[in-house]
Amino acid sequence: MNKRLFKRVLFGFIILFIFIFILRAVYEIITPEVFNDITGGYSSNAAMQKDLKVINNYASLRMEYVQDGSGPLVMDQKYESIANIVSKTSSYDSDMERFDAIMEQYQAVIQIENRRGLTGNRRIDLVIGVRPENFDDMQSAVLKLGIITSSNMTKTDKTYEYRQMLAEKETLERRKESYEALKQHGGNISELMKLEEKIIEIEADIRQQLIGLGEFSDENALCTINFSLYEEAKVSIPGKLWSALKWTATTYAAILAIVLFLTLTAFVFTALLNYLKKTFVKEPANNFISETGNEINPDSSQGS
Repeated sequence: MNKRLFKRVLFGFIILFIFIFILRAVYEIITPEVFNDITGGYSSNAAMQKDLKVINNYASLRMEYVQDGSGPLVMDQKYESIANIVSKTSSYDSDMERFDAIMEQYQAVIQIENRRGLTGNRRIDLVIGVRPENFDDMQSAVLKLGIITSSNMTKTDKTYEYRQMLAEKETLERRKESYEALKQHGGNISELMKLEEKIIEIEADIRQQLIGLGEFSDENALCTINFSLYEEAKVSIPGKLWSALKWTATTYAAILAIVLFLTLTAFVFTALLNYLKKTFVKEPANNFISETGNEINPDSSQGS
């Protein structure tokens, strides 16, 4: 390879590198920032997941059905609505101010709060209770905070569960009345003490049922919004250019390594093929035709 050809090849490699770098830099600048992977928000926090098991927010929906001749039929549906929203932001403080205004506007309550991280990498996980009539509007407002990475909403009917709790409470109350009636008949001390223990246990179960039923009351009706907000610092233009340069250098080196490997492989394969051809493939003898038309072997003619 002469000197002029070497300079042309080198110049071509440099131009290719600059071209790839420009493409990558444009991509880095115009593409929205990629934030660190966010895994599940509130659900990734073991402590919050434990607290979520003891917080149940329920709401009621009264439905009326028209029946022929017997007037309207009214049915109360008990349900649970949960919205899960995970958002990322580079303007953490301003988004939190907007969030506080949303909380005040819709008169919501924070039931669980978990903050962690330092400035530039802060994170907050919240479980929010909001009145059913404000649920949809507040969900829409929260969806405007930061850049949403995931969002879903589930609504689960709890009417059957509510009726089961009512039936169990009635069963416990009837059992308590039966034990109290037995207690009125008298008996020895040990029997009366056993009856009293039974009554105390049933009263504790009834209180527990009342607490559960209280969660279904219209006074305590709430829907749930699980909201997680993550902070990441903005990447400056020089930072993006540096990132593009590193990516280009790494990618270019990998391409050159692949090209060099393929070239060496082709060279070794060709050399090996030529060696095998010279070693194991014999060339045919050179025979000449005499003027009389008979074939003459040069080796044999010299011997004679």
